[in-house]
Amino acid sequence: MLNGNLEPLNKVPASLVPVVSTLDIPVAGGTIPFQWAHEINLMSLAIGGIVALVFFTLILSRLIHHAPMPTGLTPSMIILIAPFEVGFLGYTNFVQRIDPFASMLFYFGLFLFVVLFFKVFKKSNPFGVSWWGVSFPIAALSNAAIKYAMFMDSWLLIVIAAIILALLSMVVIVLFIRTLKILFNGTLLHG
Repeated sequence: MLNGNLEPLNKVPASLVPVVSTLDIPVAGGTIPFQWAHEINLMSLAIGGIVALVFFTLILSRLIHHAPMPTGLTPSMIILIAPFEVGFLGYTNFVQRIDPFASMLFYFGLFLFVVLFFKVFKKSNPFGVSWWGVSFPIAALSNAAIKYAMFMDSWLLIVIAAIILALLSMVVIVLFIRTLKILFNGTLLHG
């Protein structure tokens, strides 16, 4: 990437996946009590957080200033919420509390989800395997919403978390059924 001459149209939301995987390290190991684990988690949060911010900016610029993404890639727009929700989970595991910064991560990811939901989940967007890209960001949002609602002990946030969890369950079931359908009719691997 640092060699230059990258086309802006090649910056798509799926570019965030490797960055989010860096943020997954403190999600899984944020409470390991060893000093070396603390430093690895901190390094992962630093790398993942800063690189996610840069990539998010590049992708958002591409979405605003360039031609729309092909319809087959439209579902991947939901991936834009992943750095904020996985960042929330990793950060809160690392610091062992929910502070205003963590709340901002959660709420910005939730805001993005609401905005992108109506752009992505339309009947005019054809189904394909790329739709599986919506599952893990919504799962991260669901986990973050449950954790945040339990911390805040707010009935409204609990309802929001339950709605997101129900939506995630429905999305995974529909993805599974529709994938089986295109598998059995022989179009699973067609471009």
